[in-house]
Amino acid sequence: MRRVTFRRVTTLTSLAALAAAGTVTTAAGQGGSAGVADDGTLVIAQLQAEGEGQAIEGEGEGGEGTAASLEGDVAFLHDIGFMEGHIRAGLALYRAGDRAAAVTHMGHPIKEKYDAVAERLERLGEGHQRDLIVALAEAAEAGAEPSEIEAQAEAVFGEFAEVRERFPAADRLAALVALTRTAAEEYAEALGEGRVSDLHEYQDAWGFLQAVAAEARALGESGSQAVHEAAEEILEQLGATEAAFGNLQGEGAFEADPSILYGAAARMELAALALADDASAEGVRAEGEGEGD
Repeated sequence: MRRVTFRRVTTLTSLAALAAAGTVTTAAGQGGSAGVADDGTLVIAQLQAEGEGQAIEGEGEGGEGTAASLEGDVAFLHDIGFMEGHIRAGLALYRAGDRAAAVTHMGHPIKEKYDAVAERLERLGEGHQRDLIVALAEAAEAGAEPSEIEAQAEAVFGEFAEVRERFPAADRLAALVALTRTAAEEYAEALGEGRVSDLHEYQDAWGFLQAVAAEARALGESGSQAVHEAAEEILEQLGATEAAFGNLQGEGAFEADPSILYGAAARMELAALALADDASAEGVRAEGEGEGD
């Protein structure tokens, strides 16, 4: 049995610095947060922002920090989750009566991310999703009944789920790891002097994690035991991130510490990497569908 150790490193150095120093050989994956040491020890880098709540240079609105390093199917799936996370945050705020904030969040999928996925969605025959997202944002801005907003949001989530089912589970899991890192980046930017100073970024982080949870639950229903176990591990790590959140207004008792989210992402990646070469993961897609292109 391989020994496992955790090392806390900053997001600026990450596991790549350990590899450069010859400490570990990195494993394949998004973000490089797991590797194998010379003595065979599996090293999981628990990522932490430079300084409590300090944003990382180059990260910001739109999730550029992690998103910029992603490619192909994982980038596409991350961006679908990014849009869903904004809508989930907006829906929760709308239910809670904070309609101004809800409208802002529901408008961001089109403003910030849709152009990045538009061509791929068209090729998949899913170009109509733009109209659904726009209609949802317009209904929220018009002050529609919460039940109507919820129904429209659920329709969008259903469309996103159908798109994801066309892709291998390994890519879907890697995208969840990436989206959790994006949530950590947004959370770090939300903090100042150990408290929430940017409520919008804090709500973004919360919404992204809700999107991760929804997709992990869907993967957990897979007929593949390996995929089920990986999804359960992701849900377990999401449970640990609850300590970093109060209510949606940033109130209540919670630990304002981005490393909680970065650490969860690193441990999630271990589960995703274990599945990456598992042939059973290739079969987890909608019946009759081919590769997601």
